[in-house]
Amino acid sequence: MTVLCDFIEIVGDSPVSIGDALPVWEKTFNTGGRNSSATAFLIFNVRGLTFAQTNVNVKVNNVIVGSITPYGGLNKTEKDDVAKYYYTQMISLSGSQLNSGDNEIQIEAIGFPESTSSNKFDDFDVKNMMCFFHQTA
Repeated sequence: MTVLCDFIEIVGDSPVSIGDALPVWEKTFNTGGRNSSATAFLIFNVRGLTFAQTNVNVKVNNVIVGSITPYGGLNKTEKDDVAKYYYTQMISLSGSQLNSGDNEIQIEAIGFPESTSSNKFDDFDVKNMMCFFHQTA
């Protein structure tokens, strides 16, 4: 049996900043010919998100498919230092959660305990986001 896999770049090497300046980020991507009975996954790099204490929901087609985990357990100095570096996260999802065609991903900014009226969200960057999915042969 032949198994096919494909991928689509959702975000390239230029980061998208999600936070106070952009509280909700949405992007359309296409997974034409996807196999609905096979697993798919999102893989991406995240920088920042060191002050939040709860996960950031990731939605595909208005359904939560997973979350981005903040980089926790740091003191104030470490938070500022670690926020400079990217780390990789991955979300596994069912092929049935993808359309055979256009899909929309949505990521919303999240607050943090020290937030103020002028700094409501723990700003973070996402880059190199790819969606890998099985295709029908």
